[in-house]
Amino acid sequence: MPGRGESLQGQAIEWLMRLEGEPEGSALRADFERWLALSDDHRRAYAAVEVAWGTSSRLASLTPERREAARAVPPWRRLCYGGAALAVTALAACLAFFAVPAVQLRLQADHVTTTAELRDLMLEDGSRVALDAGSAVAVDYTASQRGVRLLTGQAFFEVVSSRQRPFVVAAGGIDVVVTGTAFNVATSESGVSVAVQSGSVNVLRHNAEKLASLGAGQRVRVAAKSGVAQDNVDPQDVTAWRDRRIVVYDVPVREIVEQIARHMPGMIVFADSTIADSLASGIIDLKNPADALRALVDLQRGRVTAISPYLTVISSR
Repeated sequence: MPGRGESLQGQAIEWLMRLEGEPEGSALRADFERWLALSDDHRRAYAAVEVAWGTSSRLASLTPERREAARAVPPWRRLCYGGAALAVTALAACLAFFAVPAVQLRLQADHVTTTAELRDLMLEDGSRVALDAGSAVAVDYTASQRGVRLLTGQAFFEVVSSRQRPFVVAAGGIDVVVTGTAFNVATSESGVSVAVQSGSVNVLRHNAEKLASLGAGQRVRVAAKSGVAQDNVDPQDVTAWRDRRIVVYDVPVREIVEQIARHMPGMIVFADSTIADSLASGIIDLKNPADALRALVDLQRGRVTAISPYLTVISSR
């Protein structure tokens, strides 16, 4: 029975999923009617979820052009979080945004990857950039500096050495400054992480405040809430995502799901913040992201329900 540890809206989503899975269940329908009759708030919550679900179902009838535009929406804007703070209005807003082409991002970016697409780029100086799925970069080379803005997602850089023209990657309020090295930069809802495979980099805020100097096998995470944290990483794991796998250790499930979402169409909603906040470790295989998502959530005693081809809900059992 939905209700334990969930918000009213989370309960409504649970009921929607159960009724969709068993439309002819008379006993289930009777239980639902009793839940619905508990208060006007219960009825309003379910009505709002029905509206949001109807919006997501209509996405399946989009034209090919609109579907392609929807797939171009950065995964971090397709991942909604729930639990006690879940609001159906936010869910509906996410659904509406998902259906709208990511025009602003495409106008800013020089290179964009869509769902499950990996791409290797060669820049004019011979430096190489590998883009993860759901990522975008803008390139700005001048006579004195080689600049790249990571607008969303993550990228691995192999930089040709040039002391006269430093290579600067800007992402989420920080700058990564190098002359020649190989390193990874990843953006997420929680902040930015930088990991070095070889060579060294300096990580600074846009105001030039130095945050870290990193060498091979070192990583720094810069988060708005938790500040700056530095640790070590196996250099071989820095680019594990290029082989469509990720290696995580005590990472919040929401961050892992955010990476998996880059390889799945549609958006993912957490109906239970307890699952989103829990920590997980392991090797995630992205070759079959749907299976990877189910395995991850199953370990957290949760379940994954595809309400439509464009909406997946993670909830407690």
